[in-house]
Amino acid sequence: MVAFYFLALLFGFAAAFVAVQALTPSPSQVYELRQRAASRAEAQSIQSPILRLLWPLLSALLPIARKMGKPEYREQKTRDIPLAGLPRVVTVDHLLALKLLLTVSLPLIVLAEFQSVVLAVLGAGIGWILPDRMIAEQKRAREQKIVRAMPGAVDMLTLAVEAGMDFIAALQRVMDKAAAGPLREEIATIISDIRLGASRSAAMRSFSQRINVPEVVSFVGVLIQADRLGASIGEVLRNQADRMRTERFQRAEKAGAAASQKLLVPLILFIFPAVLIVIIGPVVLSFIYGGGF
Repeated sequence: MVAFYFLALLFGFAAAFVAVQALTPSPSQVYELRQRAASRAEAQSIQSPILRLLWPLLSALLPIARKMGKPEYREQKTRDIPLAGLPRVVTVDHLLALKLLLTVSLPLIVLAEFQSVVLAVLGAGIGWILPDRMIAEQKRAREQKIVRAMPGAVDMLTLAVEAGMDFIAALQRVMDKAAAGPLREEIATIISDIRLGASRSAAMRSFSQRINVPEVVSFVGVLIQADRLGASIGEVLRNQADRMRTERFQRAEKAGAAASQKLLVPLILFIFPAVLIVIIGPVVLSFIYGGGF
């Protein structure tokens, strides 16, 4: 009887062990589940609905995309992708995967819709170029937002420095008060670089290298020169704030002048002919049907 209970207990432990082993995922299954969870988390961090929808396809094409692209292209796009405001999960491999997906899918769609080989080849070229153009346009738009927000941020920084704050505390105050946008993100990056051990000049120089526009480069260059010479940072910021306000006013005047010139084309093509028809039309009709003036 004791042997029977012992065998029953042994078989019970064996059955429990087999059940646990069957229900416990293997290391490869655990890794696959973690990869799927990470992929879903990455997709949720992307704001663009189109990119979020295409994210599973891009992830599937990553093994092929890793073999594409020259080193110079990869290096350039590695710098451009963060400057375009895309999340950190988007890499050069995802960009190449998107180019590959559009290059293959657009010709098939065009060929099925229009049955034209020429349009299909044109669609393939557009699909290959379009992602790069989107990155360039988003980068340019982000740089313009930074340039437009710079005068107000520099004014706030000047007030904080002249009130007695040091440069880091003043930058922190500007970041706390500034509206959400690319300039606030760059200020946060500058503060993070300084807190990680970089000097103020090095952090500002990195900022000017990331946002390579004349307004930012000039502002950073003046600050670095003042820091090197030991000049009063408050006075330098005040001068830079005045200069940026003047440049912003000049850019507004230039944009207004360009807008007035652009209005000439629709004015000549559409408005002038309509006005001439209204003015001269009755006279011409009177001359034709009335036998003269």
